[in-house]
Amino acid sequence: MIDLFSVFDYTFDDCINIINKTMSIHENQRFQGFFSDIGMISGNYVNFQPPENLVIVGDIHGDFYTSEKIMERIDFSNYLKNESNLLLFLGDYIDRGKYSLEVLIFLCKLKNSYPNNVFLLRGNHESYNHFPFSSYDFYSELLNKFEKSTDVLYDYYILPFFDSLSLFCEINGFSLLTHGGLPVIENTDFFKNYKYHLSTILNNKPLLEEILWNDPRDLPFDKPWSFSNRGLGKYFGIGVTNTWLANTGCKFLFRGHEPCMGYKLIHESKVLTIFSSKEPYPKFK
Repeated sequence: MIDLFSVFDYTFDDCINIINKTMSIHENQRFQGFFSDIGMISGNYVNFQPPENLVIVGDIHGDFYTSEKIMERIDFSNYLKNESNLLLFLGDYIDRGKYSLEVLIFLCKLKNSYPNNVFLLRGNHESYNHFPFSSYDFYSELLNKFEKSTDVLYDYYILPFFDSLSLFCEINGFSLLTHGGLPVIENTDFFKNYKYHLSTILNNKPLLEEILWNDPRDLPFDKPWSFSNRGLGKYFGIGVTNTWLANTGCKFLFRGHEPCMGYKLIHESKVLTIFSSKEPYPKFK
C-alpha cells in the first residue's frame, strides 16, 4: 500500500508527476459527468446524492501534522474503501503553516488513491492569481525549496492544478458546501438555472469572489449584506442563507474560511464553519 504520508522527500519531478496525475483525474471526471453511483460534476460544480457517511475538513493552511491526525482519527483507509463514504476538503491548503507543499502533495496522493470519494474544493488562498492579498507566502516557500525551478512548477503545474479544483458542492436535500460563503443574489431568476451558473463560476469574477471570500454575519433582517473588512467579498446575513437554502432544497451550508476553535454555528445553526488548522494558530491548540 502507498504511504500517503510520505511526502517530505518529494523531488521537483515527483511534484510535477503527482500534480499532473491529479489534474488528469479532475479532467476525466468532468468529461465523464457521472463518475460514481452518487456523484456527478459539471465544470466548477460537483453534486452528490446523500452519502452513507460524510467527513468534512476545513482550512488546513500548511498544517500537515494536524491533517495526518484527522486522517488517523477517521481511519481513512477503511473509511474510503466504500465509495458511498465522502471525504470533502473546503480549501485553503496553503500559507501560514510550515508545510504547504507537503499538504498539497498529500492531498494529491489521497485523491489518486480514492478518486471517487475524495474531493478538494478551492479556497481563496488557492486563488491568489485571481484575487491577490498581502498574506500570501506559498510562492516564497517554493522558492526556498526549488530556487530557479520554482516558476516552472508554479506557473505550469500548480496554478493549473488550482484552476482544476471544484468551487461549489451540493449534497442533494442536505447541504451546500463552499470555501467562503453564499453569494448575494439580487434576482432570484438565478436559481432557475443555478447549477449552470455554479458550473461556470470561473467566468463570473463577482460570483467567484463572493464564493471564495464571503462570511456569514448576524445582520439586521432588512440588511441582507454589508461590506467586508477583508477588502474582498461581503458579509451576508441570514436572509441570503435562507434564500439559497429555500431555492436549492438544502438544510445547511458547510464552509471554512474563518479561523475558529474547530467549528462554529451561525444563522440559526444553518451555517457551520469548519476550521482544521492548529499549528499556525497557537490560540487554538
